[in-house]
Amino acid sequence: MRHLAPFSLIALLVGCGGGSSYVHSDTTLGRVVVYRNGVAYFERYAKVDDDTLRLSVPADKVDDFLKSLTVVDAKTGQPAPVAYPTGGSTDGTGLIDMKIGLPGSRPHQVRLSYVTEAPAWKPSYRVLLGQKGQVELQAWAIVDNTSGEDWHHVKLGVGSSSAMSFRFDLRSLRLVERETLQSDALFAAAPPSGASVYGGTPAPEGQKNVAVLNDEAIASNRPANAAPTPTVDVAVHGRAQRSFESVDEVLSGEGARKPSSSGMPGNPNAPSEARPPRKTEERTASPPPPPPQAPPPNPFDALLRRIKQPGSTNAFVIEGFADPKDTDRNRAALDRANQVREQLIRQGADPNRLTAVGKGEVEGTTGGVRVLESSKSRASPSAAAAAAADPIGTSHFESGVTMSIPRGSSAMVSILNAKAEGEVVYLYDPESARGNGSFAFKSVRIKNPTDSALESGPVSVFGEGRFIGEGIAEPIPAKSTAFVPFALDRQIVVEAKNEDRDEIARVLSVQHGVFSAEVQHTKRSTWTLHNRLRERVTVYVRHTSPEGHKLSPRSAPSVERIGGANLFRVILDAGAKKDIVVEEQAPQFKTVDLRSPDGMALVRTYLSTSAQESPLKSEVTTLLNLQQEIGNIEQRIATVRDQMQEYRSRMDELHAQVVTLRAVKTAGPLMQNLQNKLQDVSDHMSKSTIEVVALQEKLMVSRIRFQDGVADLSLGKRNDGANAGGSAKAK
Repeated sequence: MRHLAPFSLIALLVGCGGGSSYVHSDTTLGRVVVYRNGVAYFERYAKVDDDTLRLSVPADKVDDFLKSLTVVDAKTGQPAPVAYPTGGSTDGTGLIDMKIGLPGSRPHQVRLSYVTEAPAWKPSYRVLLGQKGQVELQAWAIVDNTSGEDWHHVKLGVGSSSAMSFRFDLRSLRLVERETLQSDALFAAAPPSGASVYGGTPAPEGQKNVAVLNDEAIASNRPANAAPTPTVDVAVHGRAQRSFESVDEVLSGEGARKPSSSGMPGNPNAPSEARPPRKTEERTASPPPPPPQAPPPNPFDALLRRIKQPGSTNAFVIEGFADPKDTDRNRAALDRANQVREQLIRQGADPNRLTAVGKGEVEGTTGGVRVLESSKSRASPSAAAAAAADPIGTSHFESGVTMSIPRGSSAMVSILNAKAEGEVVYLYDPESARGNGSFAFKSVRIKNPTDSALESGPVSVFGEGRFIGEGIAEPIPAKSTAFVPFALDRQIVVEAKNEDRDEIARVLSVQHGVFSAEVQHTKRSTWTLHNRLRERVTVYVRHTSPEGHKLSPRSAPSVERIGGANLFRVILDAGAKKDIVVEEQAPQFKTVDLRSPDGMALVRTYLSTSAQESPLKSEVTTLLNLQQEIGNIEQRIATVRDQMQEYRSRMDELHAQVVTLRAVKTAGPLMQNLQNKLQDVSDHMSKSTIEVVALQEKLMVSRIRFQDGVADLSLGKRNDGANAGGSAKAK
């Protein structure tokens, strides 16, 4: 525990206080510690001349009070019993009167402590830049008193930890449903009731059915205060059929159409009890119209009453079922459940206690929904977010002197003012949500000087007597270092480049020229840093390695860790440029086809680095040489064809010149010269054509030899697997 005395009360902001606390003239509030997980710890003291101490507790805070209350006689150290009215009884003001019996001699010195709900305190930081790696760190806690009573001359503390906090119902009555037994002197034992599998599946363990609604009931739902809509029975072959069931009918087992023992909706087309035949009169006059029937009860009314029971925190699961006629049955089932959930929410149900689930097509169901009640309360939607923001480590700052905070007010309290190790650096962070891929952030690198964790909060940075920026600090564990970016001056420019390559580390098997190998995948990241400043700076590069990759020993040597990322430290001179190269490696298993260019390149690199000799290596080397020969022949064919194209162009040009000179009488010698050149080019053309034909034949033979060699290349046919599977060092 860290004590900082005294606290400084900087400002008192009158606000809107809400709620009430455990207020009674018999006790004096002596100590309050506010935590970050939504609770506060209170200590009270009392000198009682009677044998009973009375407390008035708000009804909505009784559960927290009973969960954490400790009453100790200061003289004897013995705990005292607490009595309070059962159920929802209050004194008409929303307070519950509690009586604490105090045994022993009078007067009694009593100490009470308890934990109750309270707003979390909020941190705020100041960093004053200094010289020679020193900064001044100031921390403030903003505390809100919404308890409904004045905190007068109390010792105030703030703290945080990874401790969980929750609500728990201790006040309500818990009646256990027990089985009724009687004498076993029976002449015969009845069998258990039968159940039909047509009714669907039973409710999961820990849940019970409270409503079954078919599609007609969902479509005809109306608000609880709406006027009743006249309805009539639908006669099907002389039998009346109800379109839905109420919760009371489900619970009591009564109703026009009873569900199966499994609680699933029954078959809406199942025959109900036939109506008694109506007596026909001998006369032909029409019978009088039947009297209007009262509309059946709305099942949503009973379901809402159950959901909105006072003090109930049970969760309800709405299961939707598909109809065989639905096209997308899973989607249709979920839509039915969501429709019922929205109807209940519109009529005042708590949305945090309702969950819609699509069950798809279930045997024995034709649409509709089933509502299950669970004794487990559903977690608040903010629970996941709160868990993600749990503080790291434990902190506790407490005043050495007393202070006062009136009810409905907030106070800004100094909790830290100390020298700390710190400096201004640059942080290149292209990965964070608000990072930058081209420039490094101007940041303050600071070390927590306390034995407590500093919670996440805003940081204002001051230097040379003026404000120079602000940032947000992540939780800083005790004696740990953190970075707080506070400005983007674009003085450190970063150029990033990424490369990937694969190298065979070990050959596992070879089948028909296909290598099964362990391949070393290397990811190479290069950052080029440009310093535009006229002074030397320190730059940290933040980089997270891909999953499964490890830093190569050839990477930058100066590495720190920040969360799950690496930090590479670089000293950059004024106006200088420097490259940071980071290599990360991960083993992978791949198949390499010797017939593909990429596969050929991998195998060639592997064999060139392997020092082992084996028949397999010799054969692969022969195939590689043959592949090289094929490549050379293809290249030669392409070269000769390019020459032939030039010959054709030259022949066309000479031929055109000869045709032109035929009309000139004095062009005899020149024409003869051109004809000789034309013949010479034609001879070269003929030789090139013959060479291409020969090369194509040679290429065909080489390819067949290569394919035959690849087909015969299999590691399983040899006993040199261990030699071929040896690892090779990467270049």
